[in-house]
Amino acid sequence: MKKHIIYLISSASLIMAGCLNDEYLEKYPLDQQTEETAFVTYDNFKTYTWGLYEELGAYANQQIYAFEQAADNCFWGAANGECDWAWQKVTVVKNSGEWNYDYIRRVNVMLDNVDNSVMIDAEKDHWRGVGLFFRSFRYYKMLAMFGDLVWVEHALNDKSPELYAPRDSRDLVAQNILRDLQYAEQHIKQEGDGVNTITPDVVKALISRFCLFEGTWRKYHGLNDAGTYLAECRRVSAELVEKYPTLHSRYDDEFCSADLTGMTGILLFRQYELSLSTHQIMLNMVNASSRYEFSKDAVDSYLCKDGRPITNSSLFKYPDDEKDPYTEFQDRDIRLLYTVAPPYRVATPPQSNTKEWWHIGTKEGVSKADSVKYASYFPVMERISETNRKMLPIRQPGGNVVKFIPHFNQHNGGFTFMVTEGGYRAYKHLTYIDPFTITACSSDMPLFRMSEVMLNYAEVMWELGGFDQDIANKTINQLRKRAEVADMVVTDITASFDPNRDPAVDPVLWEIRRERRVELMADGFRFDDIRRWKKGEYANKQKLGRWYSKQQLVKDGVISKASQCKLKFKGGGDEGYIEFFGDPVASGYGWKSYYYLYPLPYDDLALNPALEQNPGWE
Repeated sequence: MKKHIIYLISSASLIMAGCLNDEYLEKYPLDQQTEETAFVTYDNFKTYTWGLYEELGAYANQQIYAFEQAADNCFWGAANGECDWAWQKVTVVKNSGEWNYDYIRRVNVMLDNVDNSVMIDAEKDHWRGVGLFFRSFRYYKMLAMFGDLVWVEHALNDKSPELYAPRDSRDLVAQNILRDLQYAEQHIKQEGDGVNTITPDVVKALISRFCLFEGTWRKYHGLNDAGTYLAECRRVSAELVEKYPTLHSRYDDEFCSADLTGMTGILLFRQYELSLSTHQIMLNMVNASSRYEFSKDAVDSYLCKDGRPITNSSLFKYPDDEKDPYTEFQDRDIRLLYTVAPPYRVATPPQSNTKEWWHIGTKEGVSKADSVKYASYFPVMERISETNRKMLPIRQPGGNVVKFIPHFNQHNGGFTFMVTEGGYRAYKHLTYIDPFTITACSSDMPLFRMSEVMLNYAEVMWELGGFDQDIANKTINQLRKRAEVADMVVTDITASFDPNRDPAVDPVLWEIRRERRVELMADGFRFDDIRRWKKGEYANKQKLGRWYSKQQLVKDGVISKASQCKLKFKGGGDEGYIEFFGDPVASGYGWKSYYYLYPLPYDDLALNPALEQNPGWE
């Protein structure tokens, strides 16, 4: 949305204008926009809606990683960085940006003025559909967090009864969201309002996401009418998969490209322009104050190239191959290399990051075999990141290169970039599309992409009893092709396929959910996924790092003798899985049954006595 980046400030003034009583304004100010002057023509509505796109997502404050941290994928490698839910640190807050109706009011101001415009009926229907899409998106986010909500159809004033109304039931809210999205799907113009705007296909993608969430939530939480939402998810997902049967060939390009316009499988994205609007996710990938990294459990979820888990693959000698960071990443799903910083070592960090020196992996005083090993992932990354945006090693500001990965914070030698506590540093959004610029990055952010829709389709077909090899080929195996992983063969997946499977989950469903976890790693879906599956206990897993040893640090030249090692290993001793945080359950904590819904903030409960707190948070 390069043209969307310059959002007009009129939205804010309209919100205020909507609260005024007509008797105070007989003449409208000529230098300000009001409802009566702003909502007249087609272009008026088009201008107003640019500001509504903000709600769909942004690379801001690493919120996508925060949702992974709340589940079992990520952790924040710093003191007090434990998962708040597993360690029972979540409390009722005074106020919350999530229980907030400001955005809904902004949309309702627009919707209330559609009929008063000079547009023809088809244009009115189009903009009503666009408004309902945005309102539904916001209501879905709130429903997923809080359950019952106050449903508001129009912009309120200080006499509106909704201000002091009790919450409407989840049933009503979900029905209204689906109703509005179906209207939007039927009435928004096929071409939208140009490239990278809301179209019926984008609406279908939101229906797919919302209905999978709501249908599985209802199924696993024992609520009624799950079938209605699952059936709608199946309908729209099937239509989109038929229309967009293939994906862009490179996973990394979807997250590390300067421009996603026209990329296969990208339905809508937030567009950044270096001269207009940028983000800092690149900085968050490398600097010392950003500590998001992945758990051992998340890394283990990536399959080997033969399509089997590491515990059951001829390509992986489990657990021996875990004990060396170089063998651990060999013959694995290449999405792992895109997502977690691969290991390497160089003798002297060069002042540039060009391909010419990638293959110079030598280090004084080590064997030739070790030198080859230290550079083993350079040619791999060169091949799978053809556009040269994700070069290795990782560059510090000014052109310096971090000397080695994993780069443990406990032994960083004064170089604090790309440090890690557990050994699996977040790497997915690191890109060099803006040379020597990390504080202002302009890589685009995908908002709706076909890989998610394919995963929704695979999962909903299993939930409805229709998942078979044909569906696997249209969905899971499309994702695996570009990950260089063997196809899923449904009949091969038996109870013994993954010895570490949750025994309460069907083996095939487990593999579908695994694919979702891997494809959407660090996209912010995981916490909502474990909540809708009623698998909050997954957050209780102790988030361990990779296997390492004191002797390995000595061999790497990081320390001169084992006694200098500051790493802590699970179970004590001189080697093992790195332990930065303890085990929440063993420490007397763990997921609470009422955590599936968030608490309402104190301020809103005080302002509206008709609101009731979610159970367990009273």
